[in-house]
Amino acid sequence: MSSPDSASVAAHSAKQSHSYTVHFPPHPARTSDPHYVDFNHYHKTHRPTARCYIGERIGYDDCRDAQGTPCPAPDDATAEQAGLELHHAYVEFSLQQGIDLKALEVDFPGISDPDQLGAWVESDQNFRWLCVFHHRGPGGAHTASHSDFTAEQYVRGLISKS
Repeated sequence: MSSPDSASVAAHSAKQSHSYTVHFPPHPARTSDPHYVDFNHYHKTHRPTARCYIGERIGYDDCRDAQGTPCPAPDDATAEQAGLELHHAYVEFSLQQGIDLKALEVDFPGISDPDQLGAWVESDQNFRWLCVFHHRGPGGAHTASHSDFTAEQYVRGLISKS
């Protein structure tokens, strides 16, 4: 005799919603940041061959541009994948003034000098290429819960537009 908890659960969909307040520390305007030139340089240098971070793992079937048009990676490794945006993977530009450097040092040893923080925020270590859907769309790093966004790297078709 099996218990109710041992029975399989059929595939199902469940609408998720999250509501909370983010308390942004004071920060300069993006274009007045002295390291914005680093962001632009990285973008210009790496954009031509960049691929969606999620798409590289699970396939490009869910990748979309700002208009919702599919944007799979081209077969030619030197050709540009449409619809990509550069995401700050760990620390957004607007949050750097509020960082606890001791906490950051735990995960990123050597990043404890407040004068170097801005350069790190605009560096390869903190950047990730994402298509619009995986950046700021329904399945995006800025939209989905962290656990769902992370799982999306390994579960095909996990998140869709409601």
